[in-house]
Amino acid sequence: MNPEDAENWKEEALIEVFRSLSAHPRIQSMLVFKGARVLQERLQELGRRSLDIDCNLLLDFVQSTPEHSAQRLILENEMSKAVSRYFENQTPIRFSLKRVRVRPQPPDGHPLGWDGYDVKFSIIDHSRTQVRGLPSLTLDIAAPETLSTSSVAPLIVGGATILAYTLERIAGEKLRAFLSSLPHYRAKIARPGVAVRVKDLHDLARIARARPLSDQQFWREVGNEFERACRSRYIDCAGLRSFEQALDTTQSSYENDPTLPNAILFHEAWNNIRELVGFLEAERIIPFEFPLN
Repeated sequence: MNPEDAENWKEEALIEVFRSLSAHPRIQSMLVFKGARVLQERLQELGRRSLDIDCNLLLDFVQSTPEHSAQRLILENEMSKAVSRYFENQTPIRFSLKRVRVRPQPPDGHPLGWDGYDVKFSIIDHSRTQVRGLPSLTLDIAAPETLSTSSVAPLIVGGATILAYTLERIAGEKLRAFLSSLPHYRAKIARPGVAVRVKDLHDLARIARARPLSDQQFWREVGNEFERACRSRYIDCAGLRSFEQALDTTQSSYENDPTLPNAILFHEAWNNIRELVGFLEAERIIPFEFPLN
């Protein structure tokens, strides 16, 4: 299977895995979904390709099951049940679950207690019996965060209702995620540098096309979610200069990222950031600073 075929297959299979998890009540009580798939549903439009599923642990689940080994066992068991039952109820049966593996992320535990999990699904595709070594499917589970009533809302996926991030929370998290990849924050938490998250700039511009800045109430709530999300991960924002760190690298990374559709050029995405930061400053949502202690 060549790389393009592998990506196409992963995207198709992930849709079915997402639907299987959405239909399982126990999963709904443990996880809140987010990321590109939820953004696509919230905007009701096709966006950039996503080859994983993103979610967070719910605080109630972590508080009721504080031991990591117990969390991992429950997650593995419930996900295995969810995916297996969903596949077995299909007519004809195309997919079967081979196994689910849940591993701590990071492997040795997070120094600040932000422990999540990396989940790998091994799937058998009965329509591709001649293909060996189908790629694993990935689900990323992040540590729980403080959420408000405007952070989450029901979302219908494949006929089932899950708990998922609102558009306001997604936008706020994308602002935070971009800052988390820049030098100031990586130095603050003494963690290695990561690739600049230019996909978040692209997605924010997509959101702004659907909800222009003239919708001040929407973007005011985005700002509140941004501040709330940054508070939970000790991320500072001094204003535009925080976003402009390594700006040349940001522009180059954006313009050379093959996964970003050409419909939104860097100029539009960056103008959106400048205007949004100006609005949040006028609303006195930023600047803010959250010391590690």
